[in-house]
Amino acid sequence: MRTWFNTQSDVMRASFFALLAAILAACFTLTIRYATEELHPYQAVFLRFAFGLILILPMVMKRGIGSLATKRLPLFGLRGVLSAAEMCLWFMAVLYLPLAEATTLNFTVPLFGTILAAVILREQVRIHRWLAIVIGFVGVALIIQPGTDTMQAASILPIAAAICMASAGLITKRLVATESTTSLLFYLMIITTSVSLIPALFVWQTPSWSALGLMAVAALMMNVMQVCNVKALQLADYSFFVGFSYLRLPIIAVLALILFGEVPDIWILPGGAMIIGAAIYVALRERKLAKRATGP
Repeated sequence: MRTWFNTQSDVMRASFFALLAAILAACFTLTIRYATEELHPYQAVFLRFAFGLILILPMVMKRGIGSLATKRLPLFGLRGVLSAAEMCLWFMAVLYLPLAEATTLNFTVPLFGTILAAVILREQVRIHRWLAIVIGFVGVALIIQPGTDTMQAASILPIAAAICMASAGLITKRLVATESTTSLLFYLMIITTSVSLIPALFVWQTPSWSALGLMAVAALMMNVMQVCNVKALQLADYSFFVGFSYLRLPIIAVLALILFGEVPDIWILPGGAMIIGAAIYVALRERKLAKRATGP
């Protein structure tokens, strides 16, 4: 089977890895929904990072302690705090909101990333991307419907998670220029595990073996998903890959309907289309500008 797979075109193999990553992301969200029915979200976040740390330790031991050398620990620390906050907010969103709504609102990460890059890093953002951002937030308004009886306070959770994720992403862009992959993963896991332990202690209850198993599986799925993303990007251009990441929305919507009986709100369709369309445009535009800046 490996021989057959390796004879396929780069596009076919990239499609396989990108699709598998989208399926794993959807399954991760569903696993968290099941786990947080027993565990408090703070405790679930700690277990997710703790298991993630255990899973990457063999990589660190193989590469050696020298691969962890860095002079940018403050940036690593800030990235870890933001990532822990993002995961806490996301786990609460998964618990309290319909999964399709939480997933759609979390797609605003590229929109907030562009805004933060313009405000904090002083990157130039031209009219086309600003229009795309405005369209994306119109889609957000369609979904959460502010000022109406249908608005839920919990709808702020996936949006706040997206802001934290976009902020951590900006820091990661700076770190990847000088830091090794091993140090990026290790410091993320060690810091997020330590930070998430603090709120988890206030709500700690002895987890059942089934809950521990769910969180171990969730951590494994996230690690495999990251590998699939890297493999897909090695085989195909980002413009080809980016559309696959949004396939987790229909996957989650179908599985949430089957497993939990959740029927997506009618406004998810137009609102989600506007958010996803705007996010894809912003991502592709940034990719094009980056290529133009670095040359052919």
